[in-house]
Amino acid sequence: MTQTLPSLITEAAALSDAGPGFQRYELGPAVLATGPDATVVVVEAGDRPGVSGVQNDTSVLLPGAAVPALHLRLVHPAQWPVRVFARLDGGCLPLGTAIAARAASAPADARGVELRFEQPLHRELLDLVRPVPAPGPVPGVEWVDQVEVQPLQALEAFALGWFPAEHAPGPEPELDGLPQALAAYHHLARRRPALLRFRDPMLERPRRASGPLGGRLVFAEWLGGGMDWSVPWPPEGPGKADPRVWHTEDPYDEPETSVEAEPLSRFLLQFTLYEALNGAPYQAWAQSAPLARLDPLLRPLRPVPLSPFLPAYSAARFHVAPGLLAMVSSDEHEAVVTFGALHRAALTPLLAHGFSWSRFDG
Repeated sequence: MTQTLPSLITEAAALSDAGPGFQRYELGPAVLATGPDATVVVVEAGDRPGVSGVQNDTSVLLPGAAVPALHLRLVHPAQWPVRVFARLDGGCLPLGTAIAARAASAPADARGVELRFEQPLHRELLDLVRPVPAPGPVPGVEWVDQVEVQPLQALEAFALGWFPAEHAPGPEPELDGLPQALAAYHHLARRRPALLRFRDPMLERPRRASGPLGGRLVFAEWLGGGMDWSVPWPPEGPGKADPRVWHTEDPYDEPETSVEAEPLSRFLLQFTLYEALNGAPYQAWAQSAPLARLDPLLRPLRPVPLSPFLPAYSAARFHVAPGLLAMVSSDEHEAVVTFGALHRAALTPLLAHGFSWSRFDG
């Protein structure tokens, strides 16, 4: 159904909504006004993900607010409603009212303020104020054919295509004695340093520790150290070339260790896919997707032949398409589906499937 767009007004008229005697501020490309009636926010139309402006149908982002009075008006809008406009060539388009979703604890932090629209923008309005650019080059998925027989080559091909090339900081790390797969990962990280900047970090210097199953070499952590992954140390037995991986919960107080289904070489690919998806610049989340409707949604993607990741938690399986990652966790009734994309346009076709998205950046 076609929606009627609101009428354009001048920027002066938009700012005057703040009330007589309003105070004007500039935050990067955004202009704000505070007055007795409201706080007015005018953002530039366009696509600036994670920087400023309209991000998706529910969110608008402002850069860090250094003015204490302005910061308080945005973070505590109960007395003065926050009215948002987008600046187009012919004037300003009203987008509705918003409330602060998260903000810096103090103005000096300058981490910015995210505003949430009280009513989500309909698609026609969103496409006007935050258009979807044409996609750029996307990496292929031929590496999926190598997962079962050459997982390290599959990992390398995925990482080189997904993450940007950068100059590796610092000297070459000392990798002597590490298992082959872990040494290969760190060599790859010299070409793609993003591999060592995940939210759940892969340790630049794996450390020795002990655990319920014996001595171990910890190479990755999760939840700020609340869980970690390791391999037996010193290496031993027939599996030392590609050792099993130990998953340890609560490693510092009451450690409980289980053995991952995949050996180290394939686990490193699992871990990288998981972190790449969670760190993707554009995402889409469906929290309660009916199982009967999953097949058409996933049909354009290729399943990655790996065991479920984090079996005690999400038991996620991965699917891929050029420039697009998907992670699916399900029970007998419904699924949680998460997509991560390198380009916004890779997500837009998902709208045709009619899912209810709790976040949609396409």
